[in-house]
Amino acid sequence: MSFRDLMTDDIFRSNVVLVGIPYDKSTSIKSGASEAPKTLRELSEYLPPYTMLMNDIKPLKIYDDGDYKLEKMDESFESLSESLYKVLNNDKFTLFVGGDHAVAISTEKAFIKKAHELGKTPVLFHLDAHADICDFYDGSKLSHATPVKRAIDNGLDPNNTVLFGIRSYEDQEVEYLNNHKEIKIFNPEMINNHLDDVLKYISKYKSNDYMVHLSFDIDMIDPSYAPGTGTPEHFGVESNKALELILNIIKNFNCQTMDIVEISPALDVNDVTSWLGLKILYEIFYVLKEKNEL
Repeated sequence: MSFRDLMTDDIFRSNVVLVGIPYDKSTSIKSGASEAPKTLRELSEYLPPYTMLMNDIKPLKIYDDGDYKLEKMDESFESLSESLYKVLNNDKFTLFVGGDHAVAISTEKAFIKKAHELGKTPVLFHLDAHADICDFYDGSKLSHATPVKRAIDNGLDPNNTVLFGIRSYEDQEVEYLNNHKEIKIFNPEMINNHLDDVLKYISKYKSNDYMVHLSFDIDMIDPSYAPGTGTPEHFGVESNKALELILNIIKNFNCQTMDIVEISPALDVNDVTSWLGLKILYEIFYVLKEKNEL
């Protein structure tokens, strides 16, 4: 069984609901991210349920809701969003495992709907090498390069949109961002060397009036740590700094939804990128355990 000693077959006993979205048909360079949910589950069988500091995470329980399949994003985008919205009604921390970043179009639409339903202001923390704020890419509005723009179209206020780790831009993104200075961007140098300043800026979103969705593309991290991804960008965020940022968000913000995307086992080296993703998830699980006083 995957995620050894952490699994439960009773969703009501769970603290985390895991949903796989094995879709990578919108990738523009190299695909393979559709294999990530399967690979992470398989590798997790070998990962002891302890953090790097020997903290026990076994009290936390994960319910695996299986894979939500997409054949063609343009045909099933709306139905996927509605299905994921129903998952959020379980009121558990929900972890979406992609898949390429196009899956976030659906996860973020579901999140925004849920936040508004609860009377909260939705906030997007987008951790990525790329801004993903294109309107069209490769002829599609539902590309892995468009989820942030789609989130804004679906009701996210640009003032509550924060991009972390960005170091690559398309022309249309530069134009859009120059016209929307309210969207805050933290490049890798700022995260690697001035993380305290970054955390100070985003602290304004700690109020319970906000709900935060964490969208984590593994290519935010420098490819020297995470080579197994379809669009690697050098000069990225160090893995320890990425972990520190992510754990701060999970611990200190009203964050109940997260996606992890663009891990491509087919492009990996000895599964190091998949292992990195898993190790980050296990550190998150411990923070959730402590946060829920388990």
